[in-house]
Amino acid sequence: MITFKPNAYVWVQVRDELKTRILGGTYRPGQVLPSETTLVQEFGVARNTIRKAIRALREEGLITTVPHLGSFVSETPASGSDEARG
Repeated sequence: MITFKPNAYVWVQVRDELKTRILGGTYRPGQVLPSETTLVQEFGVARNTIRKAIRALREEGLITTVPHLGSFVSETPASGSDEARG
C-alpha cells in the first residue's frame, strides 16, 4: 500500500505508481500487470479506482488490455514522450 497525498486524486496516484514501475523496469515489456483484485488489495482502494488508473495507462500507450487475459506492458512504452515522463 502507498501513502496517498490528500491533495491529489487517488486514481492519479495509483496511475503514477504503476507508470513508475513500468518505466523503471519493474514491469517489463510484454509482462502482464497484476490482476485488478491484486492491485485493489495492494493499494487498498476500490476496483473502480484501479480501473480508472489502468484506463489512463492504456490511453497513454503504456499498456494494452486483452479481454479475459489482462493488461500487458506495451512492447515499446512511450518513455520518450513528455506525458510518459510526467
